[in-house]
Formats: sequence, structure tokens, C-alpha cells
Amino acid sequence: MVLVVDDDKVLTQLLRGLLEEAGFEVRVCNSGEEAYDNIRDPQCKCMLLDMRMPGINGAELLMLMAADGVQIPVIVMAAFPDFDEAEMKEFPNVRRLFHKPFYPEEMLAAVRDITGVKAV
Repeated sequence: MVLVVDDDKVLTQLLRGLLEEAGFEVRVCNSGEEAYDNIRDPQCKCMLLDMRMPGINGAELLMLMAADGVQIPVIVMAAFPDFDEAEMKEFPNVRRLFHKPFYPEEMLAAVRDITGVKAV
């Protein structure tokens, strides 16, 4: 299962469609709080995480995951250039950083790479 976490409901539905069409089970969360309630699901193999959300933001969720020992691989989605690869290295779960807008096929390739699921 891939957890898609973003307060942008249009983007989460686009990503849900893309990933489900590729054969992934997808769970959408529209807040960091909702994501925090789902990160311990043993079916979760990867998370796509927006950095700027109201309430618990992406960086705070990454810190909570580290404190709780949750080791789900994370692909960060950032709409602002103030997040860079070097900064993301402080979070051990982060595997990739995409700046919005991104190419859906590149996101799908990254999810496949991280989960080990090849093209169907």
C-alpha cells in the first residue's frame, strides 16, 4: 500500500489514479494527523508526503516517524524551493525529493523503485 499525504485533494486524486492504474493499493490522507494514524499499518510500503500542510506538516511528521522508529520509505513533494536534497538527508526515511509540479511518470518510477514493484 502507498500512503499519499497532501492537503491538495486534486493532487491526491491524480496520484491515486496513477498508482492504482499501475496496480498499487493506495490510501489517501489529507493531513499530517491523518497520516500519523496510518503510518504503522504493516501494509504501508511507501509514503508520498507533502511538506506544507496545516496542522502537522511534512517535516513534523518525519520527525515523529523518526522518534517512533517508523521506517517507511518517503518520497517528499515540495511546492516551494526552500526544501532541498541536503536538508532532506537529515530525515533517514526520505528517499527522494520532487518539486511540484513534477512529471507523474517520474513519480511512478520512483514509487516502483522504492517498493521493488516492477511495471505491470
